[in-house]
Amino acid sequence: MFNFHTYTVDEAPCLLNVDTADMLSSYPEQVRLSVGLHPWKVTADWSASVAKIREASKRMDVWAIGECGLDKVHGENLSLQLEAFRAQIAIAEEIQKPMVIHCVRAFDELLMLRRELEATCRKEDGEPQPWVIHGFRGKPEQAKQMMVKGLLLSFGHQYNLETLRFVFTSSRPFYLETDDLHLSARQIYEQVAQHLGVDVSHLSRLCDPRKTLFSRYE
Repeated sequence: MFNFHTYTVDEAPCLLNVDTADMLSSYPEQVRLSVGLHPWKVTADWSASVAKIREASKRMDVWAIGECGLDKVHGENLSLQLEAFRAQIAIAEEIQKPMVIHCVRAFDELLMLRRELEATCRKEDGEPQPWVIHGFRGKPEQAKQMMVKGLLLSFGHQYNLETLRFVFTSSRPFYLETDDLHLSARQIYEQVAQHLGVDVSHLSRLCDPRKTLFSRYE
């Protein structure tokens, strides 16, 4: 069972969110990394942090850019957040790696940026990299709006059960995560499996991003 977004390592394979300042030379074999500038950490000198992300993104064990994004509740200065996020979108497109997105009450802006990216990619006859909104708690209508634009969703300990069931029946990939909670991946998978009425083993196969999002690395 793959833990799509976490800050700690347990026995499960995972995508570990790390700050470039804390990056080590190596991690346990089951760990893959995501690197990004969280919107809470965006300051006037954000470009220095993004430069470190650009360099770190070249590592083979870095599978995604993030978590990064927009936060109107806890983040400072939305205009700076937008600048920093655009810069990280550019990195993801340059190195062709997906993004792990943090979004709080800024979904209109997020979709605006996605439309911008899609327009740019159309001009270049390309496809935008996948974006995954982590810790999604929105209602089914909002989930559908995101999915129509090609965004994927990851669920943590708290979620809207109707949304979870809607995504489960949509045949679209979705992922599960512990985020920064002191829970194991197994606990999340068991909780979701119970709510969906499926076996944990089935859910583990269904929510494995190595078979979808990161298939090129396997």
